[in-house]
Amino acid sequence: MEYSFLEIIIYFITYSFLGWVIESIFRSISEKKIINTGFLKGPFCPIYGVGAIIMLLFLKRFSDNLVILFIVSVVVLTIWEYLVGVLLEKLFHTKYWDYSNHKFNFQGRICLTNSIFWGILGVIFVNFIHPAIENLMAKIDIRILIFVYSILGIVILVDTISSIIKVKNIKVTLEKIEKLNNEIKEKLNEENVQHLIEQLKYKRNKAILRLYKNVYRLKKAFPAINTKEITEVLNKKVELKEIKEELKQKIEKKKKKSKEVIEEAQSEKKSN
Repeated sequence: MEYSFLEIIIYFITYSFLGWVIESIFRSISEKKIINTGFLKGPFCPIYGVGAIIMLLFLKRFSDNLVILFIVSVVVLTIWEYLVGVLLEKLFHTKYWDYSNHKFNFQGRICLTNSIFWGILGVIFVNFIHPAIENLMAKIDIRILIFVYSILGIVILVDTISSIIKVKNIKVTLEKIEKLNNEIKEKLNEENVQHLIEQLKYKRNKAILRLYKNVYRLKKAFPAINTKEITEVLNKKVELKEIKEELKQKIEKKKKKSKEVIEEAQSEKKSN
């Protein structure tokens, strides 16, 4: 059976979501804490979506022969996992997963255990999961599908661009923080610049807090990920309590000042 471009998009988004749900539940249970898996911030793992499309395009024709379907699933999906691993390493200069401690692994990117899992998944997906999803989709009005999945497609695209920029900007943000630290040190030697120093500290602390949250989520999703920049950011955890307190005080001061300005304006209005 051939699939239209619209059907491919719909199934890609659907299985990106379902893959995220299954992996997040599995990881959360095994690690006994809530884990948002995947590269994106939202509830989608495109690697599963693309994997599902690959299975539909290359494996469905073997659905009548379970042995061949299993073997082809092992080969095709293992190659896909390897290519994705290489691509991510080239783009972001780090490994997002590492099977080096597994037996029968190749370059830490793929391993026999996962390959067997891919084979089983291919058989279950082609013969059970997809037919059920396909029947469900056939019952939904095509106009509703187009509307909903158009919105979801835009959300995934924006999330993808945003996530790539955030990862790429880790080093840039660290350099920005260091620059702010140097500016603060320089201003400490000058007189009557307390207000400017507070502004610089506020900008620096916001940058550190935002960067830590992004890196921490990424590290939880991909425990194997490890770069000099990520290690440097995670080591700032000891500073976070102090930074949060400083930001809280700064916000409270702003609120207090705004309240005083409003009260002063109201007082002047009454006197007039």
